[in-house]
Amino acid sequence: MEIVKSQTYDVFLTQLDALTFRFEDVPRLLRRTIDTALDGNDLSRTQWRLLAYALREEGMTQTELARCLELERASVGQAIDALERKQLLERTKASGDRRVWRIVPTDKARQLVPELRETINEIYEQMFDGFSETEVETLHGFLDRIMINLGD
Repeated sequence: MEIVKSQTYDVFLTQLDALTFRFEDVPRLLRRTIDTALDGNDLSRTQWRLLAYALREEGMTQTELARCLELERASVGQAIDALERKQLLERTKASGDRRVWRIVPTDKARQLVPELRETINEIYEQMFDGFSETEVETLHGFLDRIMINLGD
């Protein structure tokens, strides 16, 4: 089966163009939805993601968090600064290397998690409304295959 066929230039927007544009639209809409939902907690989506990683694996460095979030180290540093001001994260010196700081969630962050988890779960429920468990698993498999095809 040939998915991408040679076409003349009279058909500019192909079916695969439209599908690929959808792939770009979904994260944009999800970012907007999450940012709006978290606004009441005075958090951005990036801050939520950073906090989630810091809670899941305590003591990561700024560099490790930047790698996980696929963001520049400086951007992650700004988000850490903001979360420190909100008393949700703190930097602690790494034992054995004074140059390295570990990022650690505070008790205030841990207490906030159930509320944030509920908010994010509501968004996920909205996003996958009408999907069966099998359809979600199938979609996951398709996306995995696309990522493998693209070399990730």
